[in-house]
Amino acid sequence: MPVSSTLGNDSSLSGQVLREVNSYRASKGKSALTRHTGLDRLAQQHCDYLVKTRGSYGLHGSNVSHMGFEGRATLARHKYSISSIGENVASSTTKSANHLVNLWIGSKGHEHNMRGDWTCTGIGTAVTPEGSVISTQIFGTNPGGADLDHPSYFNGFR
Repeated sequence: MPVSSTLGNDSSLSGQVLREVNSYRASKGKSALTRHTGLDRLAQQHCDYLVKTRGSYGLHGSNVSHMGFEGRATLARHKYSISSIGENVASSTTKSANHLVNLWIGSKGHEHNMRGDWTCTGIGTAVTPEGSVISTQIFGTNPGGADLDHPSYFNGFR
């Protein structure tokens, strides 16, 4: 599956996830998120890592983990000047952006992240050899936003 960080008409699964998340945010009175190439890269790297290590996690299913979140947060802060960060991760046998986003809506912490006062996002998707889809969405706030250490921005890390 192609991964795109373009701001135009992105038909990749990652682009579809962004449209679904932005649609959900709009229904809650929140502004649309814009793609951030650096956060896209971090999200995609996490998905690729999860594909390589699938089956070794005991948290919320065997294919997903927020392992390494603190490192991604630190990198986003220092390399991309992102002042706060959150993360959603999901795995599904259904290759549907709507289904992935609905999994997040059904989880209190993930849904909280989707409604957060973020300004940008990065999205990665990967398909396992067995056909499951793994998606990571990293939420960020551009400089001048909330402090990285604010506890509400670590909901995806619980």
